[in-house]
Amino acid sequence: MVGLAVATWCGAAAPLVAQGRSDGRAGPVWIIEGLRTGQCVRFLLDPAVGRRVLHDGTRLLPASRNETLHPALRGLIDGQPEFAAWIPSSLCLFYGDALTLGGRRFGGKDPRKRQMIGLWTVAASEPGSGARRDVVLDLFGVGGGLVEAARYTKVKLSEAQSSVSRVPGTDNHLYEVKIGKTRLSWNGRAVGDSTRVEQPIQESWSAKGTSGMVWRVDATLKPEWSRPLVGVLSVEGKDDLAKALKASPIRFVGPLYQGGGGELRFSR
Repeated sequence: MVGLAVATWCGAAAPLVAQGRSDGRAGPVWIIEGLRTGQCVRFLLDPAVGRRVLHDGTRLLPASRNETLHPALRGLIDGQPEFAAWIPSSLCLFYGDALTLGGRRFGGKDPRKRQMIGLWTVAASEPGSGARRDVVLDLFGVGGGLVEAARYTKVKLSEAQSSVSRVPGTDNHLYEVKIGKTRLSWNGRAVGDSTRVEQPIQESWSAKGTSGMVWRVDATLKPEWSRPLVGVLSVEGKDDLAKALKASPIRFVGPLYQGGGGELRFSR
């Protein structure tokens, strides 16, 4: 179990600038409506694990060469340079009132039934050009019919399980998530004042689809507010994600994003 502090969705304290829209053929657009909560676990991936889970010649980008490395990770490798060759990685979860996948809307009026989209990404650069393009190792969702809707538009989405509850006698929330054979439990709460998010948070990734295709994913998150998080994360399991999280010298969560929404645009 590791104590947690503040991180960002996809980089340092300031929002990242998008790396440009693709000129290729447009694909589906996924929309997050009514963002209830969004948060990420930021950690370092053992290069050996990274090479094992990537089989397409993608060049991993070590922390020592990452210009957008989060200050928490930068502080770690400054103090422990033996981890400079490890690869920055993120596990992000976004819960909304509703999700629209390829024009099909999922969600309802029951606030207990949260729709969720999540992704595990790793810092990488494109073969040949060397341009920064992080890779989605796993894209997953919670909500009836999401997997089928994604498959219909040739996007590979795995099914996850998630529950959110109050911890009795405290102000904490307990998030429990099962992704494949990895089980995550986060017990914590938001602290401090809310800060209005003035600029959208943007990022671009590559992700494998069905039938051997590769998608470019341009993501834009437009939350209204952010707050720091404190809490404790525990990890169980023996698959690649669980092993990567357990092996990391740091696991850093937050901030909490709320309000607004976001979208993921797929193109080839």
